[in-house]
Amino acid sequence: MRDSGERIFIKLGGSLITDKRRERRARLRVIRRLAREIREALAERPGLRILVGHGSGSFGHAAAARTRIHQGISRPEDWWGFAEVAFAAAELHMQVRRAFHEAGLPTLSIPPSAVAEAAGGFPVAFEVRAFQRAWEAGLIPLTGGDVVFDREQGAAILSTEGVFDALLEPLQPTRILLVGDVAGVLADGPGGRQVIPHLTPERFREIQNAVGGSQGIDVTGGMRAKLEMALRWVERDPKLEVWIFSGRRPGALRDALRDPPRIRGTRITGM
Repeated sequence: MRDSGERIFIKLGGSLITDKRRERRARLRVIRRLAREIREALAERPGLRILVGHGSGSFGHAAAARTRIHQGISRPEDWWGFAEVAFAAAELHMQVRRAFHEAGLPTLSIPPSAVAEAAGGFPVAFEVRAFQRAWEAGLIPLTGGDVVFDREQGAAILSTEGVFDALLEPLQPTRILLVGDVAGVLADGPGGRQVIPHLTPERFREIQNAVGGSQGIDVTGGMRAKLEMALRWVERDPKLEVWIFSGRRPGALRDALRDPPRIRGTRITGM
C-alpha cells in the first residue's frame, strides 16, 4: 500500500454500533454501512493508512457492569467474570470483523488482551509491532475495548481510547476520528444545547462545566472522559487533530476520511 503520509485512527463508538439499552444487540446495518463508507474512502485514497477500533457497547460494557471486573480480581471466581467480559467483547468484535470482510476490507484482528498489560487500571506495557506490520502489509488493524491482565489488581478494562493513547507516539496519527451517536461536544447556549465547533485545552477549561455525560452503561466514562483524553492527545502532539462527530448520517464517516475532510462536529486541536 502506498503511504500518503496520512494516518488516521477511527473509533466506532459502542453507542453507535450497538443498542446500549439492550444487552448484546448489535446494529448490524449501521456496522455494514460504516464498513462500506471506509471502503469507498480507501478507493478514493488508496495510500491512506487507517486503524479501526470500536467500543464494546451493550456487549462488553454490560458484562463488565454486571461482573464489576473493572474493579479488579478479589476472589478466584472473579476470573469467570473476566472470561465472560472477554467473550462478550470478542462476540461484538467478530461481528464487526465479518462486516468489514464482507465489504472487501482486509483487517487484522489485534485484541488488547493479547498485546497489552495494565497496572492499577492504566496500560504499562503494549506491543505495537503487530499494528506496524499490519500497515506495512496493507492491512487494517482492527481492535477495540477489551479486558487485560493487571499487575496490581489482577484485571482491568482497556477502552479503545486507552489503546489509541498507547499507540499515539509509536504510530503518530495525523487525525483521530471519534465516531459516535451525538453530533459533537455539546454545551448549553442561548438556543439550547449546541455543538461546539472547535475546542482547545484552554477553551475547554472555560466551558468544562457545560460538557455532559453519555446515556446508557459505560464503565469507561462518558463524553467528559473521552474529551479530556482527546485534549491530552493534542497537547502531546500539536500537529494532531481529533474530531468528535456523529456516524448516524449516511456518508459522514466517508466524508471525514476525505482530503480535506468534510465533518460536522467538534474539532479539537492544541491551539
